[in-house]
Amino acid sequence: MELVFLFCILPLLSAGVFFVPVQNKGLFSLILLMSGVVCSFGMMYQHLSAYSVYRAQYSAGFLNPVLYIDKLTALFVTLLNIVSLTAFWYSKGYLKSYEEKKTSTELSLHYAAYLFLYCSMLGVLLFRDTMTFLLFWEMMTGATFILVIFEGEKKEKLKVAISYLVQMHICLFVLLTAFSIAGNSSNYSGFDAVADYFSRNANCPLFILFLIGFGMKAGFVPLHSWLVDVHPSAPGNVSGFMSGAVIKTGVYGLLRIVSCLQSDLFIIALIVLSVSGITGVYGIFKASRQKDIKKLLACSSIENTGIIGLGVGIGIMGAYWNEPALCFAGYAGALLHVFNHSMFKSMLFFSAGTLCKSRHTQIMDRMGGAMRTMPYTAAFFLTGAIAICALPPLNGFISEFIMYDGIFSLLSNIEPEKAFLLLFVVLALVLTGGLSIITFTKAFGISFLGNSRTPEHAGAGEHKSMVLPLLLPLSMMLLVAFFPFTVLNLISDVTKEVFHAENIVYFLFKPSIRNICIVSASLVLLVVVLWRLRKRVLSKRTVVQAPTWGCGYASPTPRLQYTASSFSNNLEKLLIPSKNAGSMMEPIGEDELFPAGRKYASEQSAFKKRLTDRFLTGIDDKLSKLAIFQTGKIQHYVLFALLFMALILVLSYLDLL
Repeated sequence: MELVFLFCILPLLSAGVFFVPVQNKGLFSLILLMSGVVCSFGMMYQHLSAYSVYRAQYSAGFLNPVLYIDKLTALFVTLLNIVSLTAFWYSKGYLKSYEEKKTSTELSLHYAAYLFLYCSMLGVLLFRDTMTFLLFWEMMTGATFILVIFEGEKKEKLKVAISYLVQMHICLFVLLTAFSIAGNSSNYSGFDAVADYFSRNANCPLFILFLIGFGMKAGFVPLHSWLVDVHPSAPGNVSGFMSGAVIKTGVYGLLRIVSCLQSDLFIIALIVLSVSGITGVYGIFKASRQKDIKKLLACSSIENTGIIGLGVGIGIMGAYWNEPALCFAGYAGALLHVFNHSMFKSMLFFSAGTLCKSRHTQIMDRMGGAMRTMPYTAAFFLTGAIAICALPPLNGFISEFIMYDGIFSLLSNIEPEKAFLLLFVVLALVLTGGLSIITFTKAFGISFLGNSRTPEHAGAGEHKSMVLPLLLPLSMMLLVAFFPFTVLNLISDVTKEVFHAENIVYFLFKPSIRNICIVSASLVLLVVVLWRLRKRVLSKRTVVQAPTWGCGYASPTPRLQYTASSFSNNLEKLLIPSKNAGSMMEPIGEDELFPAGRKYASEQSAFKKRLTDRFLTGIDDKLSKLAIFQTGKIQHYVLFALLFMALILVLSYLDLL
């Protein structure tokens, strides 16, 4: 009954949003979503309370869907439900200003696509056979495309959405090819066929194909270009949903494939660690030099995909070396970081969406001083920034600490070559962590601190309807930060059930994590006590406010503040791999006392220009040559159809079909 409601009744009911008054469309959609969330949680509890794994096969026309629910499914359904609820709740306030700009049909299509996306993502997580999985995968792409083109009247945004659609169809083709290879010599389908194929063949070639397919959705370098463009172009309510949940389906698919591995573990671990290390470092390097705050957050999502991949690679390597502690630390750290990233990145995107909406720009150089008029948005963004930098006492620190702890617990007891490999992982984690602090110091400082660079928007405030929804991911972040075992208990079960990592090792990590929680809670308590003490002392004194000494400048202006570019200028000189594909500006000579005017120009990244665009341009050139068949004459089109039918007849006769 739950399946019928989630995949038949709920999508049909979502069409009702077209008949609801404009002011009630958001509430109507939110009620439908909440019913879906309750139903999906009920399914998880019903099946997992009675069985460790629930499996059932159905017959639905040409499909034979295989429902599969285990602890990994439960974890991803949980994060999907939390992020989708936050996104819908946030959308109600975010889309308020669009009620006068957009038609009722456009708003209805947007809300219906949201619900459709939620149902299709549930289908991806719940079904295991090839046809059903890929059908929901394609539906997910279509629904996301509709959400991204909400402002499709802007040519550049429509172009980005079409590029996304093309790349996701390439992704679908790669996955279809990989599943077909696995199922061609097997009586099984989907992930079951992959496990059967891996038991009889070399694992590495097919794994690489799946890594390309799922890695494109997750945002691994060099398959990441769509993510950098789509997130900034999508509306603020969509960006958070995509980063918090949609790209996690790529991670989910990759984890399913990893759980099927049976050989070639060493070479696969090296591939995953290498790709993930490059992805993490490149992503945060690219983020550090962005001026667009949403593009900065999008590049940061690439970095966090790399961190998750490093955890997966550590887990595979631990299984190959027969090191239970390393195996558990890798998989548990990766899974916890998946959950953590869904929470703090969605909160960061929604906070940035509120900021951009109030300032009517995404460029940080036109912001500044927002903390005065948007204190709650600033507080949420700062909290998310601390978490994403993996700083205590928040949840991002816990997931990365598990990886570090697993690595350092082995370094003194293993061979030098193994230690060297683990130190590579540590170096990648350290680089991403350090650069994250620089990047988000810039993002928060340039956007929220100082004086407003656009006086006309200096007084723009925030709306509670876009602030209150952020309490949901914040509560999950605090839960993991101070009571991590509530989530780690489930993750421990996942590592044992899905990845066969001995979760008895989990108890070796408990004392360290418990001590971290005690220290974190003590730190927070100390800050609160000092704040209350300061407030009490100042209440008995007369506080006088005066301008800060300006180093001789009597009339400082916003032009004296750091810009996003100048903040990261020195760091940018190190960014050889991600440097723009063209010269930025004619340099100023030392003897040029009064520099002449110059133009500042930037081009797309080298990755995008040399890989993605060159490939897509080549396809476009080839397809444009087919225009010769578009003669506009009906007799030619009839002739083409007859020739095609004749070709099918010949191939059938030769038994080639």
